Amino acid sequence: MVPLYHGPLIEIRLEPSGQEYTISRDLLCTESPVFSAMFKSEFRESQEQTVTLQEEAGIISTQGVEALIQWLYLRVINFDIDDNSNHISAAIELARLADKYGIIIEIESYLAEDIKRVICTAPWEKNYWLTTQHLVSGTLLPRDHPVRRTLAAACVQGYLEGKTHKFAQEAAEQPNFGADLLREVRLVLSAPNGPVGQISFRDPIDNKPIYLGKD
Repeated sequence: MVPLYHGPLIEIRLEPSGQEYTISRDLLCTESPVFSAMFKSEFRESQEQTVTLQEEAGIISTQGVEALIQWLYLRVINFDIDDNSNHISAAIELARLADKYGIIIEIESYLAEDIKRVICTAPWEKNYWLTTQHLVSGTLLPRDHPVRRTLAAACVQGYLEGKTHKFAQEAAEQPNFGADLLREVRLVLSAPNGPVGQISFRDPIDNKPIYLGKD
């Protein structure tokens, strides 16, 4: 349970939109070593009790900051986005925002599970809702970040089941994604299962068995 924080409040201002948010300074600084350094030092932010963040595509937006504040206070996130691909985009953006400011406790695994939940609604392969931009953005997270690994894991089924999979070009042209994908493939193939003579693996997203060559 997240404790209730009182005491001093600070302002987060986004530019160029001009959107402003008020949040408990103690809550923000407890969760983020980066903001703690800003507000508990001789920096200008400490004097003015205001920080200005420049909006940046794929990392800092009003949607992302609002979701982050929601997480800090409630430990849950409701993106309220119907489109599944856009939902995944929002989750990746929040993961990058949280990582940028050192907010990593619990939120990394929470977002990875949220993305898995969306992925599992796909009518066909697990990578159905994914886009090239998702994969590229994911590789900008730390190598072992749960969200980055989830995005690669979602492509394992397609990679193993067909000669030409949805992200074959990305795997060849994006070295970081290609390495991530091969890592996840190696992990699932290191634990084969199923009938003798039948090549199979457990999907890393939902843990269900997949049988290669099965009609």
